[in-house]
Amino acid sequence: MKKLILILAALVAINAQAQVAKPKLKVVKRPVYTQMLFQHDNIFIGPQPQYQDFATLKAAGFDKVINMRTPKEMKELKFYEDYLLKKAGIDYNFIPIGGKDNPYSPEKLAEFAAALENTDGKILLHCRSGHRASQLWAAYLVKYKGKTPDEALEMVSDMGWWPMPMESLLGKKLHVSIEE
Repeated sequence: MKKLILILAALVAINAQAQVAKPKLKVVKRPVYTQMLFQHDNIFIGPQPQYQDFATLKAAGFDKVINMRTPKEMKELKFYEDYLLKKAGIDYNFIPIGGKDNPYSPEKLAEFAAALENTDGKILLHCRSGHRASQLWAAYLVKYKGKTPDEALEMVSDMGWWPMPMESLLGKKLHVSIEE
C-alpha cells in the first residue's frame, strides 16, 4: 500500500511539474478577412467585408476602399460601410455596378480609373463576392495598363473567374480578344 501511495504521489508531482513547465501561448487574433483577399501589388480584391472586418482594415494598412455593390445591396446590410470607413480614416469610393440601374459601362470604368489615381497605399476592391470587382480590375488592366484580355483575366484567376468553366467543359483553352 505504501508503494502505491508513493507511486501516486510521484505521478501527481510529475504532472504538476509538467503543467508548470508548459509555456503559455499568447492568443493572437489575425484579421481573417484580409487573409482571403486576392492581391496584385497594392490592389486587394474580395467579397463584402463584415461589420467586424472594418476595425482590422486600417490596422492591415488599407488607405482606400472601392465598393461596387448596388444601393439596394447596401441597404440589406446591418451597418453603414461609408461611416465605418470614415471613422477608421480610410478613403471610400462607391461605384455601384449591376442590374439595369447600374449597368457595366465605359463610364463606370473611367470612374473606377479616376478613383485609383493618387493612391499609393493598399486599396480594397469589393462587391458581394468579388466577381464584379475582379472584372472591373481586369478591364482597367486592359484599357489603362496595356494588358491583353487573356493577361488581365489570368491576373484575376485566383478569384476563380478564369479559366472560364467553358474551358473545362470543352477541354480546350479559350482566347479572349477585343473586337476592333
